[in-house]
Amino acid sequence: MSAPASSPRSGALLRLAIFIVVLIAMWTAARLLGLDAYVSAERIGTTIRDAREVPYSAPIFVVAYIAVTTIGLPALPLTLAGGAIFGVAAGIALTWLGATVGATGAFLLARLLGGDALQRLLGDRAGTLDRMLGDGAFLTMLRLRLIPVVPFNALNFGAGLAGVRLTHYVAATAIGILPGTSVYTYFADALLAGTDGVRQTAFIRVAIAGALLLALSYLPALAKRAGWISVMLLSLVTASASRVASAQRPAAAAAAPAAATPLVDHTAWNAMLGAYVTAGMVDYDAFQRDPRFATYLAQLGRVQATSLPRSEQLAYWINVYNAYTIQLLNSRKERRSIRNINKVLGVTLKSPWAEPIVKADQRTLTLDDVEHEIIRKQFKDPRIHVALVCAAMGCPPLRSEAFTADRVDAQLDDQARVFLAQTAKNRVDVKRSTVYGSPIFTWYREDFGGTLAGVGAFWAKYLPAGPEQNLVRSGTFTWVDTDYDWRINVRR
Repeated sequence: MSAPASSPRSGALLRLAIFIVVLIAMWTAARLLGLDAYVSAERIGTTIRDAREVPYSAPIFVVAYIAVTTIGLPALPLTLAGGAIFGVAAGIALTWLGATVGATGAFLLARLLGGDALQRLLGDRAGTLDRMLGDGAFLTMLRLRLIPVVPFNALNFGAGLAGVRLTHYVAATAIGILPGTSVYTYFADALLAGTDGVRQTAFIRVAIAGALLLALSYLPALAKRAGWISVMLLSLVTASASRVASAQRPAAAAAAPAAATPLVDHTAWNAMLGAYVTAGMVDYDAFQRDPRFATYLAQLGRVQATSLPRSEQLAYWINVYNAYTIQLLNSRKERRSIRNINKVLGVTLKSPWAEPIVKADQRTLTLDDVEHEIIRKQFKDPRIHVALVCAAMGCPPLRSEAFTADRVDAQLDDQARVFLAQTAKNRVDVKRSTVYGSPIFTWYREDFGGTLAGVGAFWAKYLPAGPEQNLVRSGTFTWVDTDYDWRINVRR
C-alpha cells in the first residue's frame, strides 16, 4: 500500500528533473551554437555594429532578448547593446519589452516544469510566497526588482518555482525593471558617445549615469521613509533625466573635434616575419617569445582602420588576420592542426575562426569577421585568398614580409604566382584537359566569378605563357580538388 502514496513524490521529482535537464540543454545548445559569444563582453561591440545594418533590427533585438532571458543567459550585455544600437528612448522601450516578456517566459517555464514539483516535494511546508504575504507579494517582488539583491535570472526562475501569482509577478517586473533599464541604457549610450569622439560630453554623461545608479541603491531606504509613491516618482525622474540628457548628444557631437587616428607601423612585424618565416614555414615559438609581437598586436588594436587610405586598410587587415592566426595557435599551445582547437572527443564544439580574439580597429573581432565581414565584403578582391594564411600546410605560404600600403598590389600578384607554382596544390594537366587545384578555389568560387571560367581567368593572369595558360584561359577544362593538408605549417 506504500507504492500509491509515494507516486506523487516520484512524479514531482521527475518533473523537477525534467526542468533542470531542459534548462541545461538550452544552455548547452546556446554555447555549442556560439550564441553566447554574441552577447559576451568581448564580442558585443562587433554585434552592435553589425546589428545597425540589419533590417528589422528592432523586432530581432526584442526576440533575441526574450530568448536570452527565457533560458537564463546573461542579459546585461544586451541591455547595454540596446542603448548603443537604438539610442536612449528606443533602447529603453525595446529592452523593457524584451526583458518583461523574457522574464515572464522564464517564470512560466519554471512554473510549468518545476513549481508543482517543488510544492509536492515540500508537502505541507510549501506555503508559497503569495499565501504567506497575500497582496504584499507584489510589493516584495517590486522591491526585489528595483534593487536586484537577487540576480535577475535567479528571481525569474525562483518566483516561478515559489508559486508567486502571475499577475503580481508581471506587474512588479514591468514596473520594477524600468529604472534600472533606463539607467543602464543611458549609460551605454553615453559610453558610445565616448567611442564616437565626444569624449568630454561623454564623461559628463557617464558621471550622470553613475550618479543615477547610486541613487537606485538608496531606493529601499527612501521606500521606508517616504513611501512607495515617492519611489515611483523618483523612478520616473530617473527615466526622464536619461532622456533629457541624451537630447544634448547631437549638438555636442557636432561641436566635438575629430579624434586623431594613429597610423599603423608594420616595421616590427616585417622584421619578425623575415626572421621567423622561411618558405612559408613558421617558427611559432619564436613569435611567442618575442616581446615585439605582443606590442605589435596591441598597436593593431589602437588603429582606427576606417580613417586609413584604402590600400593601407587592405594591408592592415591582411596583416591583422595573419598575425592573429599565429596568436590563436600560441594562445592555445596548438602545434598539430588549427582544427584541433575547441575539439573534444573528435567533435568541434566551436570553430577556431569564431573565437573573439582579434583586437583591431578599436574593437574585438573573430578571424571569420576579419576575413568574411571585412576583407571579402569591403575589398572584393579574389587575390586575398592567396594572402590570408590559416596556419595549415594546405594554405598559401605565409610571406616573409609584411604587407604594406605602397606595395600591397604587387605583393598580392606575387603571392598568387607563388601559390599557383606550388604543384602539390595547383597544377594543369593539358593532355587530360584537367586542372588540379586547391579547394580554396572551390570554397570561394563566388569570389572568382562563380564559374570555372572565372577561376581559369584568374589562373591565366599568373601562369607563364604556354599550353597550361591557354587551357585555363579557355575555361573548358575539368576541375579536381587537390588534398588540403591541415597540419600546421611549423618550421622544423
